[in-house]
Amino acid sequence: MIDNSATDGERLCNYINHRLLGSSPWEALGLALEPTGRSRDLIDFYRQIAAVTLTGRIVSAGKSLAEKLGIDDPALKREFTSLLRDYVGIPSKSLDEVFRFSHRAVLGSLEPLRGAIQKQMAAWALRTHPHCYMCGVSLNFQDREQLDSYTCEHVWPHAYGGNSIPENLLPACGSCNSKKKANFATWAMPAIQSLILGLLPAENRLQEIPGSFKFSIHYRVAQRLAIRKRMTLKDAFLQLGPWEDVRIRDQDDIVDIFNIENHAADRAAV
Repeated sequence: MIDNSATDGERLCNYINHRLLGSSPWEALGLALEPTGRSRDLIDFYRQIAAVTLTGRIVSAGKSLAEKLGIDDPALKREFTSLLRDYVGIPSKSLDEVFRFSHRAVLGSLEPLRGAIQKQMAAWALRTHPHCYMCGVSLNFQDREQLDSYTCEHVWPHAYGGNSIPENLLPACGSCNSKKKANFATWAMPAIQSLILGLLPAENRLQEIPGSFKFSIHYRVAQRLAIRKRMTLKDAFLQLGPWEDVRIRDQDDIVDIFNIENHAADRAAV
């Protein structure tokens, strides 16, 4: 996961990934998965799913408690901490620290996208980035009901503690925002294990891959770029640019989600 996080939800997810999930069990699982030929990819997949799923559970539970008690009610910490210990399984020694990360992520998920920031982002997009950061389509700034209509998209989802701040917002078309990106917090969230195309599939099969898969392929490269260059995920997407046609990485290998790419090769040496 990305260390140079822009949002409180990412910071919670990173804490879970680095501090709670540890390393030794994953190393043992990696050895067990060696016969698959995708050991490193699958470890990354399972670890991200674990961290993001737990982040989503914690933030959604915190929001439910905040709606019942109020975000500033002293009883919130008591009930939230009990839930983290008894139902999530957080060790007692980590409870206070997990609560602090979780509480900030819940605040981020409750933070509205303020009108001033919406205007700032729309003006920036119209001036310097008038296309969808995912698919690259030119954005329609006039009609808000079309598939190519401009939307202000949370890079790290609001529901997972993504703050409504410029560092977490990018211009996207309505189609990508609602159908391709949906509410995915990482490339591992779409059902990518179902994309298996065999050996040397026809070009039209590659280009007909659904948008959620194209997002997953694109996000994975952006995440690696952000990690390698210690930049935010937003800056990584801006450097990477929108996705291009899908192409096979290794012509001799079976084509699945881990053997295709769609990024501009000259913009990300991954």
